[in-house]
Amino acid sequence: MITDTIYQINRLIYLSKAYSYGKKAIITRNLSEVRELIQKYQAEPEFQKNIEIGLKAMNLQILMVEDDGLRLSSIGADELYSMTVTDYSRLLGRADFKAADILLIHTAVAAAFFPQETDLDAPVEDLGAVTQEDIIEILRQFAQPGSEDQEQDRTEMFHPQLLSLSLKFREMPEDNPDIRQSGSGGSWRELIDLVMRHMVKTRYLLDFEERDHIVEYRPTPAYQAAIRKGMLYTFNAFRDFLNTASNETQKDRLDHV
Repeated sequence: MITDTIYQINRLIYLSKAYSYGKKAIITRNLSEVRELIQKYQAEPEFQKNIEIGLKAMNLQILMVEDDGLRLSSIGADELYSMTVTDYSRLLGRADFKAADILLIHTAVAAAFFPQETDLDAPVEDLGAVTQEDIIEILRQFAQPGSEDQEQDRTEMFHPQLLSLSLKFREMPEDNPDIRQSGSGGSWRELIDLVMRHMVKTRYLLDFEERDHIVEYRPTPAYQAAIRKGMLYTFNAFRDFLNTASNETQKDRLDHV
C-alpha cells in the first residue's frame, strides 16, 4: 500500500471521528478534503475495504455514510473511543451530570420517536416530529407512582436502577423556575434541552422552529441506526416499563368506572 493511500485512510478515519463527536470547527476547516475522501470511499471498493479494516482494528463501526464524514460509533461502552460521561458532559457544558440521568433522557427521546418496535426499521421520513412536550409526557408516564401492589410488581419485574431512576425523576421538578440555577441539570426540561441541543449539534437530529416558536425535531438515519445497534436492550427495557405504567393507568380508569 503506497504512502499516500495510508495517509488518506487515516485522514478519513480522523475526520470522521471529529464529525461523529460534533467537532464542527475541524470539519469546516477540512470540508473539501473530507468530501473528496467520502467520494473516494464510495467509488473505490479497495479503499473502502481498507477503511473498514482500520476501523475494525480500533473497535469502531460505521452507522451511516454521510456527505461530511462517516458516522462512527464504538462497538462497546468500554472501548477506547466510546463516548464517556466526561466527554458527554463537556459537550453539554458541565462536568457533574450523572450517566443514568443522561441515559434516561436519551431513552425517553428514543421512545418518543419510535413508539413501536417496527419504527426502528421504518424509513425516517415516515416517522413523525417530536417536541420537548412529547418527551416530558413520556417522563411523566415513567415517573408516575403506582398502587402498593403495582409498585411491588415493578420491584419484581425491573432492574433496581430503573426503579431508582423512576423515584428520582418523580421528585425532580419538570421545570426549574429559579433562573439562578440554570445549568444545574435540576429539572426535566433542562436535561432535555441540553441533550437535544447536543444531538442537533452532532446531526443525529434535525430541528425546525414552527409557529409559536415551538421547536420540532426529526430523526436522521444515523440516529435510528444508533438506537437499533447501540442501545436496543436499554431501549426495550424502558419501553417495557412504560407499557406497564400505561396498562396500570388504564386498569385504574376501568376500576373507577
